[in-house]
Amino acid sequence: MRYSAIALALLLLGCGTGTSSLPTITPASTTATGSPLPDLQPRLDAIGVLLTDCAARLRGEPVAAADNCAHVMPDVSGVVDEVEKQSAKLPPAGQTALTEVRRQLTEIASCEPWFAAGGQSADGALNARCEKAWDALYAGYNAVRNSA
Repeated sequence: MRYSAIALALLLLGCGTGTSSLPTITPASTTATGSPLPDLQPRLDAIGVLLTDCAARLRGEPVAAADNCAHVMPDVSGVVDEVEKQSAKLPPAGQTALTEVRRQLTEIASCEPWFAAGGQSADGALNARCEKAWDALYAGYNAVRNSA
């Protein structure tokens, strides 16, 4: 399932299907030394595209069980696990971002029903908490991706 999500993300990227009004996870400009984790770049980029596309779901459109966005947190967690195995190669800022993403994945777990409902709830406090958790995860993942 994880690889089908990545394949879909790459297909969407190749077809130019995206949301231009939403922020996107984009790689930082490469340095002369290159990436400390070049083998993980394709997966990191694919999950970044998937997160960007899933952000559009937070405008009230419910997420179907077959939608790859319904499975985005395990995909993010999987690639974060792979980065953690090689975290010694990351710069200090990347290691800090990795710790933050792991914490954010824990915090956002309780928001899965909210996300499946399209990021909408009658509970204003839940909306605010989950929107904040989503934004923090999104920003943290972008930092990890750019440091790797």
